[in-house]
Amino acid sequence: NGCSYSPDQWGGVDIRPACHWHDFAYQRGGCKKDRELADGQLYRNLRRCDLGKFMANIYYRRVRLFGVAAFNWAEGKVPNNPWHYWLLFWDRYLKW
Repeated sequence: NGCSYSPDQWGGVDIRPACHWHDFAYQRGGCKKDRELADGQLYRNLRRCDLGKFMANIYYRRVRLFGVAAFNWAEGKVPNNPWHYWLLFWDRYLKW
């Protein structure tokens, strides 16, 4: 569905193509390494959309920090980190 929780354009640059690929990778899901690969590809695709290195880096870091709940984790593959569990809990039960 494109850039779900952010604008479709950053600094006048249409980033939807990068977001569509990233959404597909997140829906496919998997383990921690699969998420890292998907996010790394998002960064490279943002750069291909002519989003500057600085802005692409900011977007990438936001996705790394807040995207954990949106990723389709394989059974038993959720990272063993209390921060990740809090984000998953927040997204599933407390989100407005």
